[in-house]
Amino acid sequence: MIASPTNADEVWVCATGRLTGPQEERGVFHTTDGGKNWTRSLFVDPNTGCSGLSMDAKDPNTLVAGTWQVVMHSWGQYSGGPGSGVFITHDGGKNWKRVVGHGMPAKPVGKIDVAIAPSNSRRVYALMEAPGQGSVWRSDDGGENWQVMTWDRSLTGRAGYYINIEVSPTDENKLYVA
Repeated sequence: MIASPTNADEVWVCATGRLTGPQEERGVFHTTDGGKNWTRSLFVDPNTGCSGLSMDAKDPNTLVAGTWQVVMHSWGQYSGGPGSGVFITHDGGKNWKRVVGHGMPAKPVGKIDVAIAPSNSRRVYALMEAPGQGSVWRSDDGGENWQVMTWDRSLTGRAGYYINIEVSPTDENKLYVA
């Protein structure tokens, strides 16, 4: 959940939804009246939910979302597929653009978390479950172009449970990964 820094009644929620099968309660949801009414701002498909959401500290109309196509059962998890990706909006969620190419890993990818650096909103990070393709990507131009920063698989080794990335509030080069 992310609250707008300029309007306490405006809130964004990143919803993975029920992971045991297709359903509509997945994606990014938005309220402007403190939660009385909600609209779905980003929806990829019934098999894909939101797995990460970050807001630009200087412009609350700019958000980055990571999506995750997943089905989870007691006997196994099927993580990744065409629904997983990184999406960016600059108009408060009215229109989202999927980032394709420009240095991003090839499909399919799995669970994704995203973070915009509070001290430099042009710096965006994505922590991705992308076997054999790296684990942390960075953009220095607001999400247009990306480069892999590390291939350390331990950062996403149990992605279904633990995958979170945060940027230091004062140092755009310092990351925290859980």
